[in-house]
Amino acid sequence: MKPSIWSIERSRLFIVILATLVGGLLTNEWLISLTLSLFFYIIWMYHKLQQFYNWIANGTKQDNAPDSDGIWDKINYQVLQTKNKSNNRKKRMNALLKRSQRILRGFPYAAIVLNKNNEIDWNNKKSGLLLNIIKNDRGQRINNLIRSPKLYKLLSSAEDGSEVEIESPRDSSTQLLLKLIEIGPGSRLLIARDITQRNKTLEMRKNFISNASHELRTPLTVISGYLEMIKEDDSLPKALADSIDASYDQSERMRNIIEDLLTLSRLESTDDIQDISVDIDMNKIINHVCQDFEQKIIVEIDTDKIIHGVETEIISLCTNLIQNAMLYTPKGTKIIVKWYEDENDRLCIDVQDFGKGIPEKHIAHLTERFYRVDKGRSKEQGGTGLGLAIVNHIAHRHNGVLNIDSQFGVGSTFTVCFY
Repeated sequence: MKPSIWSIERSRLFIVILATLVGGLLTNEWLISLTLSLFFYIIWMYHKLQQFYNWIANGTKQDNAPDSDGIWDKINYQVLQTKNKSNNRKKRMNALLKRSQRILRGFPYAAIVLNKNNEIDWNNKKSGLLLNIIKNDRGQRINNLIRSPKLYKLLSSAEDGSEVEIESPRDSSTQLLLKLIEIGPGSRLLIARDITQRNKTLEMRKNFISNASHELRTPLTVISGYLEMIKEDDSLPKALADSIDASYDQSERMRNIIEDLLTLSRLESTDDIQDISVDIDMNKIINHVCQDFEQKIIVEIDTDKIIHGVETEIISLCTNLIQNAMLYTPKGTKIIVKWYEDENDRLCIDVQDFGKGIPEKHIAHLTERFYRVDKGRSKEQGGTGLGLAIVNHIAHRHNGVLNIDSQFGVGSTFTVCFY
């Protein structure tokens, strides 16, 4: 059975004590005997320390490990184990790093790793094509290389996943979308992708919708006018009355869709509202809008604070919110409209209905154009499917956000809060 490390060390101490006793008995010089025994023990320990130090200094290679037993053998073993674990960990980390770098090199977008000081730690080749940042730029602050107020605002943002659009430093005709993602303590990944073609497609779509809507409005107005004249003609045969009424209703629905499309096109084409902003008394606007509806609406005003914006757009926002609530609420059911200041000092308008509610899977899509939870029911009630898209655009233009809270079978609350 192999002796334990501590039994070996005890045997060494026993030898020191035994040498002291033998020397003392033979010479009767106990102090000298003890001193000599300890001296040789210390010399031996010093030799072991020197061996251990030289081994550590030369890289702790297993083949060069000093021959030893007892506690020194255990220390050598623990050092080798720690080194092996460290080497394995480094190999795994290096493999992971190389794999991550291969992924980022093949990334179709520009990718730049920034440290806590916004200095470039690493970048892929695509960053040179889009942002004019090359390998030699590593270690420099990115906002010194790319002079853009939008980029500076993005870097200062504490929100993970923030995005901004800027012009490419290499080509001002190229539009880039920058996104900043937290990837670890004091480390962030900046991603840039070319959205020039996307923006051109969106612009073409906006222009098409705007031009088509303008071109359709005039002939549709003529058609609606003639249908209205025919409707009011007392000599109209009863067999045709229902068809004319249905045609007139559909022409009015199409007119409403065209007007909403033109409104959306105008909202999307003008981002800055500062030059046309005024002080808006929401108390006055909410009460005025609610008077235009026949259904029972309960108005609760809890603050007299005003907001700054475009009055016609805020009126459209309130009208669409209330109209949307009425479309999906049975007649005779109350609707509650509130204007208040929330716990975060935001001014908010709530429109609460007690209809059938909205299933959760639909809520994220409600602000999309022409999206309807119940397509057939919405068409029967005259909805265009554009009301909440308009509300969402107006809210963003006024530094606000639209939130939708709904419980199926209970009702829904649509809230717009202005910062």
